[in-house]
Amino acid sequence: MTWSKLLHDPAGFLWDAIRIRGVRLTFYLILAAALFPSSRFILLIVLLLTLATLWIRDYSRNGGRRLLYLAAAVGFLVIGYGIARLNVDRVDELRLANSPWGAGIKLVQDGVYRGTGTGFRGPIVVEVEVNNHRIKGLKTLQYPDAISVEDNEIAVFSREILEKGRLEKPAEPGFYRGATITLTGYATAVESALSKGIPDYPRYNLFSSMFFDAFLGSAPSRVTLNALAILFAAFLVFEYALQSMLTPGTGRSINCYNCATCVGACPVKEAEGVQFPMGLVLLTRLGNYERVTELSKYCVGCGRCAAKCPIGNSGPLVIAAAFQACHDLRRKQELQQEDTA
Repeated sequence: MTWSKLLHDPAGFLWDAIRIRGVRLTFYLILAAALFPSSRFILLIVLLLTLATLWIRDYSRNGGRRLLYLAAAVGFLVIGYGIARLNVDRVDELRLANSPWGAGIKLVQDGVYRGTGTGFRGPIVVEVEVNNHRIKGLKTLQYPDAISVEDNEIAVFSREILEKGRLEKPAEPGFYRGATITLTGYATAVESALSKGIPDYPRYNLFSSMFFDAFLGSAPSRVTLNALAILFAAFLVFEYALQSMLTPGTGRSINCYNCATCVGACPVKEAEGVQFPMGLVLLTRLGNYERVTELSKYCVGCGRCAAKCPIGNSGPLVIAAAFQACHDLRRKQELQQEDTA
């Protein structure tokens, strides 16, 4: 896949990109990050580790500059985090003198403000009305923790805020699952709303806000972690099938039952820790065509596996497809090197 091809053959460029597992993995992770923003940091680490594994293996076999790109990306993230962290620490220190907690309510101008905090099961959104430097109204607009924490925990805290007319540390919650996290998130939501009414309240600069929102996000909730686990299982099933469908001649590997009938019929049975020919079929399904070609020297081409396989899979045919896939890959790399030369 060469960038010059994008200009004169966009469809071909897109097809070549889809056939690269690293590109598909990046697309999956970007999609998951868009659906679950709080999972961005986890997905970023997964992407970097996966690309590092794939590109280190590719570099050891074919060379190339991909590792330099990855190192540049990691360097950008480290430097960007350092710059953003300095701004965040400075702003947090300034906010201590402008905090809306307790007597700091005197800094808040009259008005109605909305704020957001993170509860046990997701975001909590509140609306706060301030009049004459007192909290006169408090509405809970979004509260997903009702199924985990008895509602009277929040009701008592809200009543205390309205009675005192200002935000103060809540009393110790009852022993309910997630109660402490919920009350902390609710107090943070009220604080976020009140801070919007303070003139010249210290804010993070644009780079820090964009950096942390884009690459880190908020802490993932339990719902997000459960969703990621389900998506990971779906990804394994979908991706391994798609890999064989996109590579000509390797689609037969999808149908393997892993019954090992072919292993019993094969005169080789095992070589270098890989069962023959079932291991070759599984390696093909994973897209590890280089390894299949390395092990092909042990195959005697007798065809007994195809005769015994319940679906007619043939070790020699799988090896031939892997050879063709490797040949096509090397040819594309040579063309890419010629274009860059």
